[in-house]
Amino acid sequence: MSWLEKNHYIKILSIVTLLIIAYIFITDDGDMTFEQITIKEGDTLWTLADRYKGYMTTEEWIRTVAKENNINVDYIIAGETLMIPIPKDAIYIAMNEEEIQSIKVAVKDNERK
Repeated sequence: MSWLEKNHYIKILSIVTLLIIAYIFITDDGDMTFEQITIKEGDTLWTLADRYKGYMTTEEWIRTVAKENNINVDYIIAGETLMIPIPKDAIYIAMNEEEIQSIKVAVKDNERK
């Protein structure tokens, strides 16, 4: 019998270690962080996605926001707050006279690849 066959605990320990590493990579939220915003009159998840999605697709962004906030994607209420995903390396670009609610999220082109 080989050494590995005699020492089953090494085989089991190796498998458990690989499973833990796989779990960490699968559940890693990557390079996203979340910020809180207040919904304004006329906002929809689609208009907010256009403003804040960064390199995510609109559908991915909306799905993430709906899951994070446990909301229906068709109905949001002005005055309530949402936790939205923002890339950690996002660059904020003010669109209308530095208004905080008019900030768009841009991501460096080299980070998209």
